[in-house]
Amino acid sequence: MQINKSRLGGLRRVELYGNPGTPKGRSKGGKKTICLFHRDKDLARKAGFIIRKEINYPKRCVDLAELIGVILGDGGLSGNHQLVISFNGKTDKEYSVFLGKILRKLFSISCHIHPRKNCNGADIVVSSSNLVDFLLKQGLVAGNKVKNQVSIPDWIYEKNEYQKACLRGLIDTDGSFYWHRYNSNGKNYKYLKLCFANRSKPLLNSVLKILRKFYFEAYIHGDQVFVNSILGIKKYFAEIGTHNPKHLDKIIKFSVN
Repeated sequence: MQINKSRLGGLRRVELYGNPGTPKGRSKGGKKTICLFHRDKDLARKAGFIIRKEINYPKRCVDLAELIGVILGDGGLSGNHQLVISFNGKTDKEYSVFLGKILRKLFSISCHIHPRKNCNGADIVVSSSNLVDFLLKQGLVAGNKVKNQVSIPDWIYEKNEYQKACLRGLIDTDGSFYWHRYNSNGKNYKYLKLCFANRSKPLLNSVLKILRKFYFEAYIHGDQVFVNSILGIKKYFAEIGTHNPKHLDKIIKFSVN
């Protein structure tokens, strides 16, 4: 009996991909095709398919808590596929390298830096729907942070080290250390002050809450949180610390003076 090779090929295709005439068959065929495209990205692009980037999904940890603070400070989730972290391309250049390392460590994903035209601003951009989905599940919100009046996610408060790391990320991005100068009885004085500025009231209150929990003398004035005392500044660098070299330079100069 002569075997019809075309028929055998058709039966084999149905076995692998299902009957294309049934919903079950179409589903099976679609899953097989997606697996094929994941193995061959060039083939997927030629076919007009966009394949989500595979990422690592970290457990909640100090590094993730710090990144959450960074994103709440100078970052944002754009649409459903992009994370953007803004920074000063001149003063925060070294800090941007640190942020790139954290992103690779947590998610095994690369990022791109896009300088802005006619200014010192720049953006770290990561395009990944999987990453955005993950960050949304961690309590971040997409869109305008001021309009949405964002705050620190609840899970950050589960551990002291998470709170300190998140605070560090917030201050390293939206915080500043500056010299306060004044004259008293003909003598000039100066001392270092900490200021965190943000137009989200819940976020300001969260920063104040964490600072006071760790016994910092902090207060809110307008859209800013302040720590004024010399002891408070020294305590901050000793207990919270910084990963932003420009802040570290300030405390070194402060210690020398």
